[in-house]
Amino acid sequence: MNEKEQIGVPESGDRVLWICFSAFGDVLQDLANVRNFKKRFPEVRLTFLSEPEYAELARKQPYIDDVLTGYKKPFAEWRRIVRKIRAGRYQWLVNTHQGGKSSFLTIFSRAEHRIGTAHVFFFKGIYHASLDHWNRLCGVDVHDRSFPLNFASAEDKESALAYLSRLPKPRLFAVIGASRVWKMWPAEQWIEFLRPLVNNDGWGVVLNGHGPAEEAMGRQIESALGSGNVLNLVGGLDFKKMSGVVHYCTMALGNDTGPIHLAALSGVPTMGLFNYPAEAAALDLLNVPWFRELCAGDYAAYVEGELPLKNLRAEIVTKTFDAFAAEFLPRAFAWRGEL
Repeated sequence: MNEKEQIGVPESGDRVLWICFSAFGDVLQDLANVRNFKKRFPEVRLTFLSEPEYAELARKQPYIDDVLTGYKKPFAEWRRIVRKIRAGRYQWLVNTHQGGKSSFLTIFSRAEHRIGTAHVFFFKGIYHASLDHWNRLCGVDVHDRSFPLNFASAEDKESALAYLSRLPKPRLFAVIGASRVWKMWPAEQWIEFLRPLVNNDGWGVVLNGHGPAEEAMGRQIESALGSGNVLNLVGGLDFKKMSGVVHYCTMALGNDTGPIHLAALSGVPTMGLFNYPAEAAALDLLNVPWFRELCAGDYAAYVEGELPLKNLRAEIVTKTFDAFAAEFLPRAFAWRGEL
């Protein structure tokens, strides 16, 4: 039996620290992983460490016992986090990052059992097991996405109803932004796709995004559609409020970015737009039964110097979305208990 096989599993009352600083999509996926871990070990006390902007969302998850916040830099901030971790006296530390700063964090944590992987070769000895190996030893399938894994608070759901009350049903959560420009479907195509959905099919549409460029894009789409069935919330929601709004949307569609993870993990039938299959294949979202991906590379004509998502025609998205809606609309809220 090798050292990794001797590490054991958490016992009742053990304190576990799970570290995922950012970004939004990664934090959501890790919270989902934590949910599956806590389902297997309900008697441990689990603390989640992330950057401050994700803290309130994490605190609203019923399987999280405590939340720590901080950043990996500058050094004074990193040192403050080390002191917090040491004060927690954790038996188990799970680090989902693989870089130098987080590896040093693990070294100085004083945690008895350290789970993770380091890319920097001379840190190799600081971890007792990789996360995948440890999960197998613990009998935990952290990648199970067969049930909703993100929860909105009653307060945020009530706030969301105030936003959404004027919109008809069904409602589409339209994620128009992304972390990179090359991941974004153009505004002109969004307008062409949404116009018949709003005017002919009677859908309500919530526009979601963040930052000045996406706010300008949201205004462009809203102005072009000119419909009271469109609610432009681009730049208007923090992550916690966004969780409540998603809860009352019937379906979601959008680019490869954090809010698409939020929708899918909340149990909302979700369709993601990607440039190539490899981008989609890297995501745990593909394990969500109510998630479908549309890869532009399968449909858009090749244009030198341009990624296919830029040239993905609205009619292709409409055709795929209509088939997706026909499959999921009759049971869109079934697994959320809101038929």
